[in-house]
Amino acid sequence: MLPTATGRIERLTLPETDQAVCGRIALVFPRTPVAAAEKPPAQDLVRVGEVRRICGAQLRYWGLERFDDSVRLLLSELVTNAIQHGSGSQVGVRLSHTPKEVRIEVRSGPVNTLTARDPGLLDEDGRGLLLVDALADAWGVDDAGWVWCVIATAAHGA
Repeated sequence: MLPTATGRIERLTLPETDQAVCGRIALVFPRTPVAAAEKPPAQDLVRVGEVRRICGAQLRYWGLERFDDSVRLLLSELVTNAIQHGSGSQVGVRLSHTPKEVRIEVRSGPVNTLTARDPGLLDEDGRGLLLVDALADAWGVDDAGWVWCVIATAAHGA
């Protein structure tokens, strides 16, 4: 477990994969279920920054710091969505890289589809998936309900 300001984020051991994965990290932390109109508690929202810091350190360890800003922004949006709209009691985060891409995956309960909203000019939220769509080279939801996005690194000389 990794100590954080609000308690602990658990680091998980990932099973081996037959893909050409160069590095992987998985984290899980508790999520407080809230009604649709309620704001998540502050201790849950603090996790967004903690996960950003952990994953930023992992990117530096992998030598991929040039992708830090984009990865952290995408990670923030997906983790915030999982905290605000998820249905599970935990949020899972996986970050991996291959020779060609960095992949971010987040899950908090089953998700079948996601649709980017078209927020009004004065709306305070609703732009997260628009940012994901604009910054990621690809994104979607897999059969297990993980919301994922990728940033291509091969084109950037990684």
